[in-house]
Amino acid sequence: MQPASSRISASFARLRQQPWAWQLGATLAFWGQVRLFTDLRGHYGPLWSPLWFYLVSVLLCGCALMAQLRATPAAVPPALESRRVLGSWATVLLGGLAVLYVQAPVIAGHPIDVLQSDIIPILQNYVTRFQSGEVVYRYITNLPYPLFPNHLPLQWLPYVVAEQLGVDYRWWALGILLLGGLGAYLAFLNAQRLPLVLFAGLAVLPWLLLRHLIKVDSGLYAQTVELTIIAYYCLLAASIFSRSALVQATALVLCLLSRYSVVFWVPFFLWLLWRERGRCHAVTVAGLTGLGIVLIYVVPFLSKDWTIFTHALSEYKIATLGEWSRDNGPGGKPYHLFSGLGFASYFYTFGGGDIPARISLLQKAHILASAGAVALSAGVYWKLRHRLDYRALALISLGFYLSTFYAFIQIPYAYLTSLTLFIAVFVLAIAWRQPVSKLPAPAQP
Repeated sequence: MQPASSRISASFARLRQQPWAWQLGATLAFWGQVRLFTDLRGHYGPLWSPLWFYLVSVLLCGCALMAQLRATPAAVPPALESRRVLGSWATVLLGGLAVLYVQAPVIAGHPIDVLQSDIIPILQNYVTRFQSGEVVYRYITNLPYPLFPNHLPLQWLPYVVAEQLGVDYRWWALGILLLGGLGAYLAFLNAQRLPLVLFAGLAVLPWLLLRHLIKVDSGLYAQTVELTIIAYYCLLAASIFSRSALVQATALVLCLLSRYSVVFWVPFFLWLLWRERGRCHAVTVAGLTGLGIVLIYVVPFLSKDWTIFTHALSEYKIATLGEWSRDNGPGGKPYHLFSGLGFASYFYTFGGGDIPARISLLQKAHILASAGAVALSAGVYWKLRHRLDYRALALISLGFYLSTFYAFIQIPYAYLTSLTLFIAVFVLAIAWRQPVSKLPAPAQP
């Protein structure tokens, strides 16, 4: 009689040979992730809901990884087919119109109100100062409360053009995502080995996702410009499959100079490029990224006042303490902490000491969890480096890392966490990619 452990191992080995099973698992995990963010957000309570949301996010990454085992880069990238290119343009047009149809009344019905969200009034201060040649990073005093600017340059610089054209910042952010971020997704999708029907289904997915998010929660992007950040991270995900060091460096600069979320993952990505693309490519990407940061942030802004960064950190602490001290949520607890996203509710409930002590504990856990996600990705790469396309692993690790980062963030705003859903679309697409196995070496005569 074969031992039970041997039967289980044999069954798992057989399952591992069936990529369709892992692809189906990834699809179901993505569906669960979207449901838990939208109509089921908070359904299982403030403690269980964030846990289930994080677990299905991790499950998606795990299934995608298993589906791509033994996949290596194709020797020759697939040629672009005219029908796929035409389909992509049609998706941009029709998908954009579908999103505009649901978002237009939201923007019209939500005039910018600093008491609802201060992000757009703050960005308007940055832009106005920049246009008039004033010092951008100094205290803002025309809000209901004094505030030191704590946003990185690429969060507000794109809106200089919007201000000059008289375009509402929210429309500008939506346009950046629809044309830039989701356009990059289609370019990424065109480079994958996908049957036409599957390509068509995956091509419309992010537009359907965005439309669904707005339909279910109309206030999600009503007072924010988070769609610009989502566009940057879509560009980063797509750039992983680019052979251009300039494209990859540009994507890194866009992300690093808009929000710091990706900072722990960047060294891992550069290490992957060093090993897989060679020292020259990795050094070029790192050098161009550093140069971009110096030219866009350090020289024009940080060098004028080296306390800008520490002032910004102080403002983050003040904002976090303010949110944690609110009583506008269930049972008189902070709403954003107990809305069903993120593990901040655990630290608020079970953390010892006063509120600052609990926040400090979560900050330490945040750093450890984020660094741990990167370390785990590095370990998986090292173990599977001969059986897996490093680009697929880099993309999957990005999805896993961002899911972990936002799960442990101090204020789990829904519009921030929504970024992980758009990266999950990339991960799902890579799960369905046809693996390309290495060919055996030719026999010696």
